[in-house]
Amino acid sequence: MSIRDFYKRQITVAHIYGIPVRFDYRWFVVFVLSAWLIAVNLTRGGMYVGSFQLQPVSTVFAWTLGIITTLGLFLSVLIHELSHAFVGRSEGIEIEEIVLHPFGGLARLRNEPESPRAEFRIAIAGPAASFVIGIVTFVLLLPTVRAGFYTVAGVLLLISAGNLLLAIFNLFPGYPLDGGRVLRAILWRRTGDIGQATRMAGICGMLIAAILIIFGVYMIIAPTFRSYFMGFWSVLVGLFLFDAAYSVVKHVRVRLQNIVREAMSAPFSIEPDLLIINLIDSILPMHRQVAFPVALNHQLHGILALEDLKSLPRERWHLTRARDVMRPIAPRFFVEPTAKLDYARELMKRNGIGSLAVVGKNGELVGFLQSGKFKRKRGAKDSR
Repeated sequence: MSIRDFYKRQITVAHIYGIPVRFDYRWFVVFVLSAWLIAVNLTRGGMYVGSFQLQPVSTVFAWTLGIITTLGLFLSVLIHELSHAFVGRSEGIEIEEIVLHPFGGLARLRNEPESPRAEFRIAIAGPAASFVIGIVTFVLLLPTVRAGFYTVAGVLLLISAGNLLLAIFNLFPGYPLDGGRVLRAILWRRTGDIGQATRMAGICGMLIAAILIIFGVYMIIAPTFRSYFMGFWSVLVGLFLFDAAYSVVKHVRVRLQNIVREAMSAPFSIEPDLLIINLIDSILPMHRQVAFPVALNHQLHGILALEDLKSLPRERWHLTRARDVMRPIAPRFFVEPTAKLDYARELMKRNGIGSLAVVGKNGELVGFLQSGKFKRKRGAKDSR
């Protein structure tokens, strides 16, 4: 096993209401780093809770509080993701797993929401939970300050601030952040196309990630900042988000390429009044198709399959017209341009003619598909 594979591995730590909760191995590195940073600051003192400055504490006590605080922060992230999961379940979506990684968490849904409303509710649940935790811990902070437990108040302050920052950061309008999913829900409702909405939200996510990377580099090199740790962390988060957003955009692009529009050929149709003798003698030698769409003024009237002509006597070819032997319009004979290729292939297997007319929203003929003769635009790939 390579080092790269090791860092991609996860460990299952619990099942909450049947949902597996897993930790990315890199989470433990961040956990130790977070506990160390908190312990160092508590050992040195100087942290302010309101107008009161915390005094230095012993190393053991500082590490204990550092671990407790870090556990509180990661528990907050888990609650954030569980909120997504529970709302997802209320929308009828199964949850595959929850994964905590160095930059937050992920509730993995088994399938996409069925409506923009469901997407919005699932997306907003996480930040809402983080806001609630932030407010509750801040309210608890006030009596601890009055009672003189300033160190405990400092821990509550860190957890409160961490949750509020988590909620605000996740509301940035870029996929895969929660704000990006909210944006996707809005675009989906406006356009009616979840694929394009996801792509646009993913592009916004890439832009936000690029801003984080640039800002992180600036914090590292700018004389007024010289904050190496925060700058480095901002760059890491930006790279992580950029990779995730780019993967989403790429996946949508590939998925959009695997639709009927990308495989159909230009339609060649025959008119309903065309004599079969003319079809056999003049058209068939030039267009080797097993079926022909029958259309007039770009409106589909039916499908004529050559197999149906086998029962037609030759002496009747000059008396029979296309409309007399065509198969009338039925759902098994046509698809829309945005239909999935997999669906079109399955339909052609079942309809008995191995072909499909491609019609637009108003019933106009816009393309034609034949089994085994898919034409692809450059760069299109089969996702199967």
